[in-house]
Amino acid sequence: MNAFKIWMFCLAFFGILSVTTSCRNEARHFEKADSLYKEGSEKRHQKQSEVAAELFSQALLEIEKCDAENENVQQLKGKIEDDLGAMYWKHGLMDDALEMHQKAAMLFRTIPDSTNLAVALRNSGRVTALMEKTDEAKHYYDEALQVAKLVRNDSLLYDIQLEQARDFYMNIGDYQKAIENVNQVLEKGIDTIMCHLTLGVAHFYLENDSLAALHLHYATQSEKAGIRVPAYQALYTIAQEQGDIEKALEYHELFSENLIQTDNENHVEKVQRIKAEYDLQAQKNELQTAQRLKNVRLYLFISLLLIALLTAFFILRQKMLNDKLKLEQMKNQMELALKKNKVYVTALALSEQVTSSSLSFNLEERDWKDFIELTDFAYGDFTKRLMAQYPTLTDSDLQICCLTKQGFTNQVISILLGIQTASFARRKSYIKQEKMNGLNDNRSFEEIINAV
Repeated sequence: MNAFKIWMFCLAFFGILSVTTSCRNEARHFEKADSLYKEGSEKRHQKQSEVAAELFSQALLEIEKCDAENENVQQLKGKIEDDLGAMYWKHGLMDDALEMHQKAAMLFRTIPDSTNLAVALRNSGRVTALMEKTDEAKHYYDEALQVAKLVRNDSLLYDIQLEQARDFYMNIGDYQKAIENVNQVLEKGIDTIMCHLTLGVAHFYLENDSLAALHLHYATQSEKAGIRVPAYQALYTIAQEQGDIEKALEYHELFSENLIQTDNENHVEKVQRIKAEYDLQAQKNELQTAQRLKNVRLYLFISLLLIALLTAFFILRQKMLNDKLKLEQMKNQMELALKKNKVYVTALALSEQVTSSSLSFNLEERDWKDFIELTDFAYGDFTKRLMAQYPTLTDSDLQICCLTKQGFTNQVISILLGIQTASFARRKSYIKQEKMNGLNDNRSFEEIINAV
């Protein structure tokens, strides 16, 4: 009997010790995951996305070792997955990003944590919008708005509503809906400067120049030069299209002044200034071209009066000169269009020895579309011919191919895409071998691209 009691005591003791040890180990894993998550969040704010992504990945491994039924574990895991999804999005891994945001949303539904759920749904909408899954993006944004309304989180509600207008409706070209959304936010007095800037750009695309100018002028009252810069840029375009060269030059000067002031704002990095300088030079060239065209029209009018008195030979000769002028104009327009495209300008800036540590740029889906279209125009439907030969190429593959076709180096392309040079080399090798019949082709990736 005494032996049985001793045996039961030992069993109970080791059972308690085992449970205690397990709890302590789980607590250590949770603390480590929380510490890694906080460190990753700090790196993310410092715009060190690759470091942040690695820290979030390590945090996710640690939190997986904890009790999946614990509410605190579920909440931290949801935050890690949502932030890791944002890092995947930053590096163009849209499918992985969407998966992380969806997993986070599922956890926040389970807990429940409505505020973080609304954020995860908003992030899912952002990713699907960039993936051009319009119906899914609208569903996520609408659900995020509904959740924010239920918890009566007005600040989050208006943020989501403004983002939906700016990043979804503006991207799909539904400028009227974007205007409706922003007007609702503006009525509440939330983020009024950003609202007016968005309204100004939306009306600008709808060619409502008077309304666009009204809101853009309001946006120029912002204390941040970084907000005033795009406002003056749009006002410049409006003045130019209206033929008010003097006003256009005035906005140009204001644009230039505010561009310099952006160096004093923390969120403006060196590459943004370089891109804007290229934009400024492109706009100046465009303005000078407009003035030259105006003079050319006058000279042509006078020439036509003289040509009417000349023989058919001179008429034919004048026609040939006009055709040559049109070809030159098309060439100039192509060069100006490339200098105004954000992808090309950013890549060109990187080619001027800008280091990756000084970079901070945001290339939108429409910037990539414009760049690919310009590459097609310059090289005779390059992507169509490329896809005819290699139909399995994805949109991100085409971006790499177009940048290579434009002659940019591996280092420039890797920084532009937000990946390490070594990773880019592996990506390029994968495209060649798996999608371009590389095993049967001894040519380099660049030789294949330039041969198309």
